[in-house]
Amino acid sequence: MSGSVASRVATIAIVAALYAVGKALTAYIPSPWGIGEFLIGLFIPAYFAVVSDTLPVAVGAGLGTFVGDVVFLTPLKETTPVLSLVAGVPANFVAFLLFGYFVKRYRSWPAFVAGTVCFVTLGNLIAGFDVVEFLGLPRGLILGFTLFWNVGAIPAVIVGVPLLLRATQPLVGRSTILRHSAEWSGRVGARETAVALAFGAAFILFGAVLFLGAPGTLSSWPGLGLYFAVAAVVVVIFGPMAGLLAGARPTGR
Repeated sequence: MSGSVASRVATIAIVAALYAVGKALTAYIPSPWGIGEFLIGLFIPAYFAVVSDTLPVAVGAGLGTFVGDVVFLTPLKETTPVLSLVAGVPANFVAFLLFGYFVKRYRSWPAFVAGTVCFVTLGNLIAGFDVVEFLGLPRGLILGFTLFWNVGAIPAVIVGVPLLLRATQPLVGRSTILRHSAEWSGRVGARETAVALAFGAAFILFGAVLFLGAPGTLSSWPGLGLYFAVAAVVVVIFGPMAGLLAGARPTGR
């Protein structure tokens, strides 16, 4: 097996294993509708999507969510292997394929925040649509599921990935798996802050649309409103600071 193929296989295996473990840590947090989980562990494949080859990470994310669902969520009756294959696997694959390509192309912290908000939301929409259609649930729940998964995943990615990058900086670029340096523009000035805040506002606006589009969401699980408020604060505060969390030096403009 060539080194290139071996590194891709290793990337898939590592991402899948760590993501499955990450899912295990939140499997016992209740879901509003008894399906799925609070997606804090999504920062694990997001980190690898920044520093590793994109396609193996996307495959590893799809495999990891399936393994985590089968081993940890299925016994809790929060999903089934078939439902995971129908919803979780394609959603994770698409989200991290697009996210990985996007952040490697634009290589900046505002692009990281934008990619997180856009592609995590897209993945959650795909998963929500597939769950609702497969189980024959009311279609308004597509928005409800998306909101629930967003409030865990997006803040976790925005905070968790920069901190992991800071911790692993000496290894990035020197490993066959951690191949892509994330030493993006060190600027954390007015323009970068404005872009990050704009996507923080988009996160809040989209959440408001979800609440309005799925009016039974809060009555089904009143705690979701508090979760969303906390998530919004985290995204608005830490989105512009993502580069600082990763160790970039601030510059004013």
